[in-house]
Parts: sequence; C-alpha cells; structure tokens
Amino acid sequence: MDSTSRRPVRRNRAARRGVSLIEGMTASVVLLIGMVGIFQGILVASRQNSMANQATRASGIASQVRVALDTLGFARVIGTPDRPGLLVGQRCNPSDEVRELAGGMETMEPASGERWRVSCIFDLDAFEQVAHPSVRLLPSYAASDMSHYRRILVVIDKEDEASGVTIHQVTVVVSWTELGKRRFVRQNFGFYDSGPFGNETYVEI
Repeated sequence: MDSTSRRPVRRNRAARRGVSLIEGMTASVVLLIGMVGIFQGILVASRQNSMANQATRASGIASQVRVALDTLGFARVIGTPDRPGLLVGQRCNPSDEVRELAGGMETMEPASGERWRVSCIFDLDAFEQVAHPSVRLLPSYAASDMSHYRRILVVIDKEDEASGVTIHQVTVVVSWTELGKRRFVRQNFGFYDSGPFGNETYVEI
C-alpha cells in the first residue's frame, strides 16, 4: 500500500478521535448542568425546611402565650373596674417600631356600622425582660427564642350586637425575620365578660 492510500485512513482516525472529544466535552457539560440542578434543589429543599421549622416554632410559641393568658383569666389580663389588668394602661401605647410588629393589625379600622376598636398593643418581650419571673407569662421562655422571635399582644374590644356585652379578643402575634422579610404567625382567643348581665362574676366562656 502506498502513502497515498494510507492518508484517508489517518484522516478518518483523526476525525473519529475529534468526535469522541466533542462528545466527551458535551457529556461533561450536561453532567455539570445536572449536578448544579441537583445542588440547587437541595438548597431550595433545605431552605423550605428551615422556613417550615421556624413557622412551626413560632406557632408553638403563640400557643404557649395564648394558653398562659387564658390560664391567668380575664381579671388579671383585662382587669376589673377596680383593678386594671395586664393589657391596659400605659403599656398599651408602644412605639411605632413595636406597632409595626403587630403584623398589620395596628392599622385596622372598623368598617361603617361595626363596633370594635384596637384597645391595646402590648410588647410582651419588653415586659418580660424587666418583669420578675413570678409575673412573667412564660418564666422559662428560652433566651434563644427571645433573640429570634418577637411577641406582640393585640387586644380588640368588640361589642356583641345581640347583648351589648363587650368581648375582648386577644391576638398573639409572633414574628421573625426570614430572607430579609418579616413573617408573622397569629393566634386568637376571646374573653367574654358576663358582668353586664348582673352577676358581676366575669365568667369566661
């Protein structure tokens, strides 16, 4: 075989080697893209799991505060005519910064014909930081939670249309910062004052 007949063979082998290199590079790029997608999926799943955990913890804190307020009872939380409760008076006039932690409830206004008002916005964290442990709602509240979450209590006084009795609704607002945005969890319960019916026992329903 002369040199002329050998040239096409060498050329074909070189072409096959070139195609293999291109295919290998393409496969590497596809693999890299796939791995980046997998890592991004892991990061998103991890972030969503963290967000869910924080929301669950905030909900647990709100439940603890709600149960503690319910345990204290109407006379100690709202008060009686001769003895003001925890959520009345000067403590209910917070700064603008604290009001913003109420999660929008600070700007609520009754519609035409509605009979209710926001009577108190209470900074529970500020109160418990200086209060004696014996009067705190949650004496064993973790310092790590206090540094991460904010607890605000909002009281709405609403007049029952049928009886004219004032119903005090307390909303526990727990908030935290996540991805540069404030998130909120809210839980509500109400005190029903039976005093206007004449027995003055302040029975809670």
